[in-house]
Amino acid sequence: MQRSQLITLSVIYLLLAPTMLPANEAEDLSKATRQHVFFYVSTNGNDAWSGALPAPNPESTDGPFASLRRARDAIRALKSAGELESNVTVSVLGGTYYFDETLLLDGRDAGSAQCTVTYTAYPGQQPVLSGGRRIDKWQDHGGPILKADVPQAKKDAWKFRQLFYDGKRQTRARWPNTDPADPLYSGWAFIEATLPEGEKRPTMFRFSADAAPRDWAKPLQAEVDVFPWYCWVNDIISLKHFDVQARTLTLAKNPSYDFSTLMTGNRFCVENLLEELDLPGEWCLDTETGTVYFWPPEGSVKFGNVVAPWVDTLIELRGTADAPIRNVTISGLTFTETHSTFPEHLHGNFHAPLLRGAAVRLEHCDNCRITDNRFFNLGSDAVRLQGHNTQNQIVGNEIAFVGAAGISLASNDASGSPSGRWTDIEELRRCSARYPKSVRNLITNNYIHHCGVIKKNGGAVQAYGINSVDNVISHNLIHDVADKGIVAQDGFGCFIIEYNEMYNLNHEIADTGGIMINRWYSLKDDLELDRCHLIQFNLIRNCIGCGAFAATANVQGTGAGLKAGGKIYSPYYTWGIYFDNSGMDNVVYGNIIVSTVLGAVSMPVGVPKNNRVENNIFVESSGNQFDLLMSPGSYGNRFVRNIVYYKNPAAALLAASSSAVQSLSQCDYNLYWPAAGQAMRVRGIGQETFDDWKKLGFEEHSLIADPLLVDVEGGDYRLRPESPAFRLGFCPIDVERIGRQGKYRAASP
Repeated sequence: MQRSQLITLSVIYLLLAPTMLPANEAEDLSKATRQHVFFYVSTNGNDAWSGALPAPNPESTDGPFASLRRARDAIRALKSAGELESNVTVSVLGGTYYFDETLLLDGRDAGSAQCTVTYTAYPGQQPVLSGGRRIDKWQDHGGPILKADVPQAKKDAWKFRQLFYDGKRQTRARWPNTDPADPLYSGWAFIEATLPEGEKRPTMFRFSADAAPRDWAKPLQAEVDVFPWYCWVNDIISLKHFDVQARTLTLAKNPSYDFSTLMTGNRFCVENLLEELDLPGEWCLDTETGTVYFWPPEGSVKFGNVVAPWVDTLIELRGTADAPIRNVTISGLTFTETHSTFPEHLHGNFHAPLLRGAAVRLEHCDNCRITDNRFFNLGSDAVRLQGHNTQNQIVGNEIAFVGAAGISLASNDASGSPSGRWTDIEELRRCSARYPKSVRNLITNNYIHHCGVIKKNGGAVQAYGINSVDNVISHNLIHDVADKGIVAQDGFGCFIIEYNEMYNLNHEIADTGGIMINRWYSLKDDLELDRCHLIQFNLIRNCIGCGAFAATANVQGTGAGLKAGGKIYSPYYTWGIYFDNSGMDNVVYGNIIVSTVLGAVSMPVGVPKNNRVENNIFVESSGNQFDLLMSPGSYGNRFVRNIVYYKNPAAALLAASSSAVQSLSQCDYNLYWPAAGQAMRVRGIGQETFDDWKKLGFEEHSLIADPLLVDVEGGDYRLRPESPAFRLGFCPIDVERIGRQGKYRAASP
């Protein structure tokens, strides 16, 4: 270490221990050096030390702290003594820190504009915060399978559904096994018939599968991961009874939500059975004996390599209305191996995120920053903005392989919005009055992928039950999620959703979209909530969708593909931007949406009003290119200056309804190009020709012509200078501004 660094550290140490100097000298030194205070945390630290040194001194009498909790307490002590008048940084050195409990920051731990508080990685190092406990003392069980005693797990005292080996999530032993070449749509059994016949909410069913199950010795240790009803959600339910000869299973309870009854054709798998532990990387937990069984992928395990999750939240910033947390930054840390709270902590509304379990949770926070962290292999959400929050920034994080949502903004209000009373302004006001306010928070330049590993329905970014005042979701890169890219459900006010790049969405859920807005309202005469969402300049590709049920796929699923020998519909029942249940006052402008099923944009359910869809490019949906199936009572909706390009001769141009004349105030100045020369069909208006659609008073100035996109097959959706779209007033879309920007763009894959 250089001499200048030692001098600086010595001065800081003296600052933190002023009682070692005469009072007047300590005061003078304190005033002269209060520009920045550092504490250090290290895996070879000691909480009895001062924390003022990044490494132990030669005498091992002083050095860094061993825990972030001790660093928090040191900052509290400085504040309590009136000794903190400068910025303070907790610098965490490399290594893995195993949390026995959540690190809670409250009003005592807040910073200020003049005195910020930062928890960050030591320069050049990568500290890891783990919510797990290491499992060791492995013994041979037989063949390649090892076992270890975990006494805390007896009688479900510690019930975990994840196991990590060398930082990778392992597979809980399951029947049927998946095919590694098709992990999403293989490895399923199917409900052949629910029993008894006619039961409204059956828990018993007969199954079919390509591979027969073994005769399980402890079936009550098993859990069934099932996608009930029309596959809006999944559920994990304990097994009550198993009859291998009759091919029947009985669940311990009904699926969690009243609507989600079991149906013939639903897909499921059975997990956590020793007899099904038949592949490297599989494991199971016997809570009767407190034993973990594991077939390690490398044939053996080393001390500390196997971790089971214990803590569901690693850091919580919990302010109050009277004592909010301000000016706290968390940066450069890796959060991993947290406990899953699904399905034990389900919200009363299936659209909502889990009630608890985010790796980092903020409530009543103001101007706090979560930046440049890595959230990886988590049981539930990565970051949660709970309830009231103002002007916080979630910037530049990578969020990957998380159990539920990537980033959520939500309340725990379970009463939901006034379903069916969308035109009752007083009921809307009463509903809004229950919700907390989330104001001008910024979610930008994050890289979010592989969300919904355990709880499938949700989103990479998910909002529920809040009053939103100009929250911004921008420049994020989102891909490969089980359900939506971005969703706002049961709330009021405005999100600005712009310049996000999203692709390969909705892998495992049906009736969904890339961006979904459902039961979200504006409140007229409210200065903050009088408008809804601005959705602009997003690139959305490949909204896939997945359903498994025996009922005939309804016409809205047109364009569906088939998987698993025809038992799984995929692609199925998705839109690019999906307004469900009476969306109002939304603006959709300048987006590029490619490859959906039911349409690039929709306003299909309820009584949507005053929505404007303008200046977008829609490319190649397999069913409809856009969806205007609005109910009577809708009004003021506009679809103008959009470019629609598609080649599939089986696809329709759009779906509409007989109320379109009242629902649409304008559908004009659009540029349509059926590139294979196919007829442009319009579903839902009786006669299906484009001429019949025009006779309703639409498309007077629209054109049918090649828009001259630069390279559709190569994914370049810019327009050539001679495009006829410009004659209609179409404005070019600056594709270079879409996705992560600056240093984050350079780091994107």
